[in-house]
Amino acid sequence: MYHAPFSGQDTTADTFRVALVCMPFHLTARPAIQLGLLQAIAEQSGFATDSYHLNLNLAALLGTDLYEAMCGNRTQMMCEWLFSVAAFGDAVPDDEAYFQAFPEIEHWAAETGKDVDYLSHLRHTVMPNFISDCLMTVPWERYKIVGFSSSYQQNVASLALARQIKEHFPEVQIIFGGANMEGQMGPAYAEAFPFIDYVVVGEGDRVFPALLHALAAHESIENLAGLVQRKSGSVISTGQAPLFRELDLLPTPIYDEYFTRARALGLHHQKDFTWSIPFESSRGCWWGQRHHCTFCGLNGNNIHYRTKSSARVESELAELAKKYFITSFQAVDNIVDMKYINGLFTSIRETKADYQFIYETKSNLTASQLRTLYQGGVRFVQPGIESLSTHVLQLMHKGCTMLQNVRFLKWARYYKIRTNWNLLWGFPGETIQDYQQQLSILKLISYLDPPLGFGRIWLERFSPYFERDVTSPFHDVHPQKSYSYVYPITVPLEKIAYFFDYKVENTLEDKEYQPTIDWVEEWQRRWCSQCPDTLFYRRTRDCVFIDDNRGSNRRGTHAFEGAVALIYESCGETAQTAEQVQEYLSNKPDGYRYDLGDIIATLEHFCQLGLMLSEDGRYLSLALPANPNW
Repeated sequence: MYHAPFSGQDTTADTFRVALVCMPFHLTARPAIQLGLLQAIAEQSGFATDSYHLNLNLAALLGTDLYEAMCGNRTQMMCEWLFSVAAFGDAVPDDEAYFQAFPEIEHWAAETGKDVDYLSHLRHTVMPNFISDCLMTVPWERYKIVGFSSSYQQNVASLALARQIKEHFPEVQIIFGGANMEGQMGPAYAEAFPFIDYVVVGEGDRVFPALLHALAAHESIENLAGLVQRKSGSVISTGQAPLFRELDLLPTPIYDEYFTRARALGLHHQKDFTWSIPFESSRGCWWGQRHHCTFCGLNGNNIHYRTKSSARVESELAELAKKYFITSFQAVDNIVDMKYINGLFTSIRETKADYQFIYETKSNLTASQLRTLYQGGVRFVQPGIESLSTHVLQLMHKGCTMLQNVRFLKWARYYKIRTNWNLLWGFPGETIQDYQQQLSILKLISYLDPPLGFGRIWLERFSPYFERDVTSPFHDVHPQKSYSYVYPITVPLEKIAYFFDYKVENTLEDKEYQPTIDWVEEWQRRWCSQCPDTLFYRRTRDCVFIDDNRGSNRRGTHAFEGAVALIYESCGETAQTAEQVQEYLSNKPDGYRYDLGDIIATLEHFCQLGLMLSEDGRYLSLALPANPNW
């Protein structure tokens, strides 16, 4: 097993040294920004700090294809379950009980070319040996502090190693932080696992260096907000850490150890990876701060939106690119700052920097805004499109409509911005008609990026659906069943769980979603075929030709001329009313005086042909311009 060489000597500068650890299952192709930022903060505060991306060692051991498949699998806490024996020994249920409770695990294993016997081998042999290697090949005794950042399914692997470090080197102080420690989860983990000395609850930008200073100076930390500590056999919590608001003051993350380790393990030769650097330009969610999406538990208690200035972001990107020779970046933001469109991305376009970005956005962006994002380097977006039913979107509090979502997909496709989106269902108040109408829309847009996933909503801690009152349709809420196969019976699952099982009223049965599932799977197959569906239009001086190739039932070319062609083009960039179309025609040089009733009839005819969508008197043309310079 490779480990970064310890560079410290017995000097005054190294008498209080810090280690930060990233455990499986963090993705392979990029470093952990949590470690990179905290290392920079700690070193800025005068503390020598080493990072350890030990997740890379497991990726090298298992093979990156299998490891990445595991990272992307959130089925029944499988990744956490794989480390449960290494963490808790025989205090957790046996393999057969887990496989019987969750037969879908066997299906997942088969898709990766494995079986449940292989998963049992991982659980009982490979993962415990991996933890032993992590213990033996890093000089943990040289550190005063070892910190674990835990998000998603990193918890049990982190607990397994932390326990071993504490047992072998009891003088080492163990700190946990990250999204898995938000709210009451952090104190509950400290109560359940005595080898955890401290937990940072919330943002650690101020708490972590303050804790280091206090420990180094042997000072009291009783009043340090955002900290859980063990004292005299009791666990004491000071609540949530205060929000860090001046993001421009944060240092640039340090990722040296990640790239050194990746090279030493040979991972940098992987051809299937696009190596990227995570960066942060904002925290929180400006939409959720106003209208929290009903099912979303992201941000925990830190939903208040804060951003860096465009100049600070550009400076940080340039520094990271120069240092690591990489120009592909992934924003960890939950939503893009709209000011960046005419700020950050416009500036990048003007300087012609060859950056490429992955960003999360809201789906109400216009064609011109998406064009600016593309010119500014954005190549992959996650726009939060979870439905193409306006009624269901209203139930979610998404603040967008079906037509806006389709418009986003259309222009993202035109500007070659890949779109990661999902379909969700199971919202109280939904109707069969919602999904019948949505299915008819889905069948018309098979030439656009298909959803990557689909399914019933999860109930997440911190979401409005979870923070419910007595009138809520959600009831019988309890920690997701899979937690009981991962953690010992002594762990208070209701306090540490992030996902919950539930019963809910006024939703549809699973069978009602099956037609949508069947169609999306067909759409995904077409998309990956050698001849995916297309829908383009070509224009001449007075004609529009629409080339329709959306499966065998829709194939051919439609020709329209004169005012009819102009009507179709007028609804291309964004949805328009009949009155807006009439004004558009009247402003043309030919001065078409088209009767409003005739315009409506023409628009409806386009809808009947499946070339246009309408809702609430607004119409959106579906075909993409064939001209790449639209």
